[in-house]
Amino acid sequence: MAKRVKVSRKEFLKEQDQFLSISQKVTAYMSDHGPLILTTAGVIIVLFALIGGYRYNKQMKEMRMESLYSEMTKILNGKADKKPESTIGELETLLTQFEEGPQKTRAGLLLAEEYYQSQQYDKAIDIYSDISGRSDGKELSRQLARMGLAYSHEGKKDYKKAAEIYKSIVGNANGFPLFDVYIGLARCYELNQDNKNALTTLREIENKFQSHPKIDSVKRRIDKLSGAA
Repeated sequence: MAKRVKVSRKEFLKEQDQFLSISQKVTAYMSDHGPLILTTAGVIIVLFALIGGYRYNKQMKEMRMESLYSEMTKILNGKADKKPESTIGELETLLTQFEEGPQKTRAGLLLAEEYYQSQQYDKAIDIYSDISGRSDGKELSRQLARMGLAYSHEGKKDYKKAAEIYKSIVGNANGFPLFDVYIGLARCYELNQDNKNALTTLREIENKFQSHPKIDSVKRRIDKLSGAA
């Protein structure tokens, strides 16, 4: 049988007094510091509300930007039925609606590619240069913009400038696939009638990318240039 714990009246009253004492202290503390406590609680609530609002607005902004980017891809998917200038005009209009951020960078790359395809090389160069200047060196968008710059200068037949850009990509690849970069560099040397450097670059490709699916075309090019040398 469990033992029954007996509490005397004296002990009970003592515990009551202790409880009342603590209660009185709490009441007194709240009386003295109540405004400060309420103010602090209010500040915390406001901070949480601001943080929540900021996150919500950021999320909504990202959703709007992704929606605009999606519209651009839809325009490009249906461009076969339109004139190039019409497609570009729609893309230009949408780009002005973007706020700064990664979506605007990606959208800029889409428009620049369309400028390049329509041989509007200077406009393509303007966008590629802007993205390249704003993006971090390790970002894929910067490397893609640098490639776009090289292609655009090639389109303008400025092979020396294009070669310089290709070489800068090779020197700061940061994981970017380089086969096409080397091919572009060799092509620019050859188009600039610099067969010596073209051959050197092609042989470097042959050594670096021995298992690449397109390596046979590189070997054929080496044979052709070697025979012409």
